[in-house]
Amino acid sequence: MKRVVILLAAAFTLMWGACSDPYADQVFKDTDKMPAASFMEANEDVYSLWVDLLKYTGLFNTVNLNMDYTCFVPDNEAMHKYLQAKGKSSVRELDMEEASNLVRYHTIASKQYTTSDFPDGMFPDSTASGDYLSLEMREGGFQAFYINDEARIKELNITATNAVIHLLESVLTPVTGTIVDNLDENYTLMLDLLNKTGYEKLLSSIYMNGVKYRYTLFAVPDDVFAEAGINSVASLAAYLGETNTNYTDPANKVNRYVGYHIANSAYSFADMNTDIDNNTSKNVSMMASNTLISMRLVNEMFFLNYNEETKKGISVTRKNLNCKNGVIHVVDGMMEITEPKATKVTWDLTDYPELAGVCEKYQLENQSKTYTRSLAYDILNCYKLSGGYGSDYTYHLANKNEVMYKASNHDCMFLNLGKYGWIQMESPMIIAGKYKMSLVHYNQALKTKEGRWSVIVDGEYVGVQVTTWGNSTSKSEMITTTIGEVEFTESVPHTVRFMAGDDYYSYLDCLIFEPIN
Repeated sequence: MKRVVILLAAAFTLMWGACSDPYADQVFKDTDKMPAASFMEANEDVYSLWVDLLKYTGLFNTVNLNMDYTCFVPDNEAMHKYLQAKGKSSVRELDMEEASNLVRYHTIASKQYTTSDFPDGMFPDSTASGDYLSLEMREGGFQAFYINDEARIKELNITATNAVIHLLESVLTPVTGTIVDNLDENYTLMLDLLNKTGYEKLLSSIYMNGVKYRYTLFAVPDDVFAEAGINSVASLAAYLGETNTNYTDPANKVNRYVGYHIANSAYSFADMNTDIDNNTSKNVSMMASNTLISMRLVNEMFFLNYNEETKKGISVTRKNLNCKNGVIHVVDGMMEITEPKATKVTWDLTDYPELAGVCEKYQLENQSKTYTRSLAYDILNCYKLSGGYGSDYTYHLANKNEVMYKASNHDCMFLNLGKYGWIQMESPMIIAGKYKMSLVHYNQALKTKEGRWSVIVDGEYVGVQVTTWGNSTSKSEMITTTIGEVEFTESVPHTVRFMAGDDYYSYLDCLIFEPIN
C-alpha cells in the first residue's frame, strides 16, 4: 500500500488561518534569504499574480511562516491563461473559497521536496487541501516532470528559507469530488453497477468510522462494455451466468465482478509499475474476496492480467485521475476475474488501512525524525494480541538516517510481548502452491542470539524459530532470515501468528513468500 499520510483537517485550519507576517518589517538584501511569499513578491515578473492570490486569500503571511513548504506555483503566463479561461480579469474576481482552495491545492505544508526527494508516483504527503498530487517523469528527463498528468514543471528546486518552489507552466485543477463524483457520462453502466452492488457508498465516502480511506478504481467505460454486447446490469449478469438478482450479496457474480475492479488502497500508475519488469510480475489483492490482479511489463508495456497463451492483457488508457478518496485508472477491457500464477509475495506487516487511519504519519519517505505510534490492544481489529504486563506493540516509521529506513515502506512493527506473548494477523490472498517463507527484520548486534519468534501459519508451526538479535556481533542491520517451507492448497488469505520465545523486543518488517517450482 502506498503510502497514505493522515492529516487532520483541524491542523490545516490552524496552520492555514490568517496570521501576522513574521517578516513584515524586515528588509532583505538577498532574495535567497527570503521566506517563500516574500521571495515571490521580490520576483514579481514571474510570480506577481500568485502573490496577489496569496494576499487576496489572506495566505501570504502563512506561506512566510518558519515551517517547511513545497510550493508548486504557476507563473504569470499560466495564471493569465487560467483567468482568461474563467472569464476573469483579476484573481480578486475569483470566489474566495475557490481561490483559497487553489492555493492550498498547490502547497504541501509539511516537507520541502526537491527533485532528490521526488516520489515515483503519488507524493506521500498531502497538500494543504488534504489531497494527493501525482508525479510523472516523461521522456526528456528533468525538463519533463509532470504534476497530475497536466502541468509540467518548467523550473525546479527554487529555494527560499522555508520552502522549495517548483515553477509550473499551467495551473493544476483541484480535486473536487470522490471517485463516484468523477465518473462522468462515459461510465453510466459502471455507476449503475456501483449503485446496485452497494459499492457506491464506499467510493462516495472519504471517512469511514472516523478513518480516512483511499481506494483505486479500474473503471470500464461504456464503449468497452458495448463491445462485449453489455449495456445494463442485467446483461452483465447474463454474460457472467448469474441468475440471482441480489447484487449486494458478496457471493453474487456481479458483486464480485465490481469488487474485482476496486483495490483497498490508492495505487498510482507508478506504484503499479514498482517491483515489476519484463520477467517479474506482482499480484495485488482486490476487494472481491480471494481475488488478485496481476501486474507486469511486456516489452516495457504495462498490462493487467496478461495472458501468456493469448499474448493479450488489459491496458490502462487513462491514468492517475486523482479524487478526494483515491484514484481512477481507465482500462480498455472487461477485466474479468482470473487467477494469476504464483509470484513472489512481499507482505508488509504494517500494510493495513486501519493502521494507516490511526497514524499521523504512515509509510513515508525521507523523514527527518522518527515517528512512533503506540497501539492499545483493542484499538485495531487487524491485529489480535496476547501479552504479559508491560508488553507493547508500536508502529515505527524510520527517519532517513536510521538503519530501519531500509525496511519495506520504511516502517516496522515494534513488538515486546513477553515470553509466549503473541500477535496474529491475516495475510493477503496467496496463490495455492509451495513457498519458501522468510522474515525481514532489524538485527541488533549482540554476542548472543535473542529476540526469538516462532511463526505459526493456519495453526501449524513453520520451520525453525527465528532470532532477531545477535545474527551479527558487530553490525546492526536489516536482514532476511529463512523460516522454512509452507504449502497452501487453496488460493486464500492465511492466519499468521508470531509467538515470542523470550522477553526481548524486536522490530519486524515483512514476510516474504517465494514460489518453489
